[in-house]
Amino acid sequence: MTLTQAPLHQTLVLTGSSLEPAQTRRLSSLGLRQGAQLRLVQRLAGGARVVAVAGARVALGSALLGGLTVEAAA
Repeated sequence: MTLTQAPLHQTLVLTGSSLEPAQTRRLSSLGLRQGAQLRLVQRLAGGARVVAVAGARVALGSALLGGLTVEAAA
């Protein structure tokens, strides 16, 4: 599923990205890289979400969310 479809407050694992390389590098510098555990903690206006990852909270727009795939953590 994409991050757009993911439920709030569930631990997820980032499994892939269909974003441009520059976007992927930027997200990686924020801790959002393949294999990272994260949680969606808040929905914002316009489809944006706040993601908790690596001890930080990061706001992501809907375009980025749709390019990131996740699965439920075991």
